[in-house]
Amino acid sequence: MNNLRRLDLGLAVVAALVSVGGLAGAQQQKGPRGVGPKDIEKLQALIDDYKRLEPLKVTKINENIYLAKGGRGGNDANVGFVVGKSGVIFVDSKNSPESEKDMLAEIAKITPEPVNTAIILHSDHEFGITALPTGLAIIAQENTKKEMEVSTARDAVPQDYFPTKTIGNDETMTIDGVRVRLLHWAPAHTSGDLTAYFPDQKVVFAGDLIVTDFPLAGTQIHPELHGSLAGWIESVKEMLALDAETYVSGHGDLFTKNDVRTKLEFIQDKWDRMKAMVAQGKSLDEIKTALGESTAPPQRNAQGNLPPPTTTEIIYSEMTSKK
Repeated sequence: MNNLRRLDLGLAVVAALVSVGGLAGAQQQKGPRGVGPKDIEKLQALIDDYKRLEPLKVTKINENIYLAKGGRGGNDANVGFVVGKSGVIFVDSKNSPESEKDMLAEIAKITPEPVNTAIILHSDHEFGITALPTGLAIIAQENTKKEMEVSTARDAVPQDYFPTKTIGNDETMTIDGVRVRLLHWAPAHTSGDLTAYFPDQKVVFAGDLIVTDFPLAGTQIHPELHGSLAGWIESVKEMLALDAETYVSGHGDLFTKNDVRTKLEFIQDKWDRMKAMVAQGKSLDEIKTALGESTAPPQRNAQGNLPPPTTTEIIYSEMTSKK
């Protein structure tokens, strides 16, 4: 269940509770139909998340490329759109159909042209795509399509919205008069990360290869989607070699080339330091202590979920796992 659906469910329950006596009254109820203090705590956390949602804002990057940032869905993904000669190209997807609909409304204020193409940058940025009309061209890296086909634990996207074209490693095409180069270097955030490079505008949509609302010391790697920190380093090095000035992150603000380089250097330094410590036979806790990081067990959040593995934990796992 994605964040928006959890939030909407939580708000609906809260509204019902308030109508029959408020949260305090709900806390006093007992039995199968009652709501206990822990339930209220979880719902309050959902409400707090909802309040933190950033309103959808569209920013013009250059003459025909725009960024849609924020919106309904909880930590919603950045999505770009490019206005071509006879249609609009979506670059990635919002985290919910509701947020995608908000984005379509904003696009209608800029151009009457329809959305003809959607480029999905990786497999956990797909949920909003169902707000788009069926029959459009959907482009993704071939591993992303595979991930979508086996997606059973998560909210699945209907087959009508599966990719109609897949990319291997490097392909340049012209869509509605707009030249775009689609690149995949290695498993990084997921196994199927795709970078959309618009050479004429010198703009790169990096997806979650880079995120500005994540600590400098961290990266977003999904081991369960076959992501890799080693592949992330390789991919970001290649991305920096592109003749680009603006890098659009998967979440947060825009990056400059220097911003991307700074993050890469930080992670590369951690990789190199850990490689030496692993070679000395140090344990994960010993390495965390040497790096000034906590060795305390991770704590579940109000929704009962454990945090994702840290960059240090991912590096250690990759360096010590048997190939």
